[in-house]
Amino acid sequence: MPMSEATPPKSEALKQLEEQAALLAQQQAIAESEKAIAEAKKGKLAAELPTGAAAPPPEGSITADTKFGYLAELVAYDTLARQAGRLAEQLEQTELPANSKLLLVTDPDVTAGDVQLLQVRQQLDALATALQGQIESNEAQMETLLKALALQREALESLPPKGGLEPAGLAPGVAALTPTLTAATAIIGAAAGIANMFRVDYDIKGQEITLSATALHALVAGKVTRWPVYLPHFARVSESPLLAEWSDLVKQRWTLQNQLQRLLQEILEPLRQQIATRKTEIANLPDAAKVIKQAEITRLEQAQAAAQTAIQQSESLIAAHDESSKALLSVPEGQAASPLATAILRERLNALSITHLLYVTIVSSGGEAITSKRWFTSGHTAFLGGSVVSYLLADLDGRVVVADTLVEAGRLEYALGSKAVPAFQGSRAAASANTEKKSP
Repeated sequence: MPMSEATPPKSEALKQLEEQAALLAQQQAIAESEKAIAEAKKGKLAAELPTGAAAPPPEGSITADTKFGYLAELVAYDTLARQAGRLAEQLEQTELPANSKLLLVTDPDVTAGDVQLLQVRQQLDALATALQGQIESNEAQMETLLKALALQREALESLPPKGGLEPAGLAPGVAALTPTLTAATAIIGAAAGIANMFRVDYDIKGQEITLSATALHALVAGKVTRWPVYLPHFARVSESPLLAEWSDLVKQRWTLQNQLQRLLQEILEPLRQQIATRKTEIANLPDAAKVIKQAEITRLEQAQAAAQTAIQQSESLIAAHDESSKALLSVPEGQAASPLATAILRERLNALSITHLLYVTIVSSGGEAITSKRWFTSGHTAFLGGSVVSYLLADLDGRVVVADTLVEAGRLEYALGSKAVPAFQGSRAAASANTEKKSP
């Protein structure tokens, strides 16, 4: 049998090629396995997401406390300054007399202050008339009654009158009291409700605003230069006719108090004593003398009634004055000044000879702060602010000369972390800039 040929041994080069082929086959198997896994994950994700939905982008957050946004308030004040400038321009284009004087008012209900001044004046005049009338009435009565009492004393010291004659001077004195008492009674009736007339409730309504009305008034007063501009009660009060009248009333009150004491001590008490004496004497007199004595008692009682009436009227007027004083000088709840002080301030205001009333008010105002932050940036904040201002210019009869409502908004851009101070940008300025850029 023939012998087979032996297999030649593999060379080193062949061995390396076989190893490389095996490694490539293994890497291909791994790649195909990873591809299959990726396809499986993709299919699972597609199944879980709704059709057409996109994966949400990464989110960041910026936290801020409750005081954040103050720059927005500054933006709103910047817009307010621009509105005041526009307001002043519109006013100075209005045809007004050269001697015009403007009063800035915070409340369109200006007539309430004038009504209170008129009311206080009328009540002070009524009280002054009543006090003066009662003082004059008391003087006349005291003079008449004191003379009558003096004559009575003289008659008592002399011999008793004969033939039914009256003691001299008493009857004429009592008769003279009648017209004086009638006039005094009418005065009391007119002044009886003085204290109650001062009790008036004033309801002042307002609106809460973010921006200061004082700031608006300061801006308007500073920008209007064509005519003098006055602020309510922003002036000294060196004298007041109304206060002088009230001071005179206080003096009259104490004069009346003095008369009241004299009526009680010098007239009423002596009359009571004389009436009591005659009533004691009449019991032991004959009938003819009793008639005369009873006539004397009757006249004395008439004089006593007149004195008591004068005393009651004086007491009523003193009480009315004191009640009026309390009402005039007390500060009602919810108000800043007493009725008398308010009337004096209005009196001072009227003395300025104001020709026009300028009412300005902030209808609304507000601001917003919008902050954004992107990846790899420190963030950006836009502060927005704005206000709405209305104004009315009218003469003292209420005829509106000019009126308008001004709307303004502004913004301020600030990059978080920047050391630069940002500048305000008004809506109108920005609009003008945009218009210029678009112009050919």
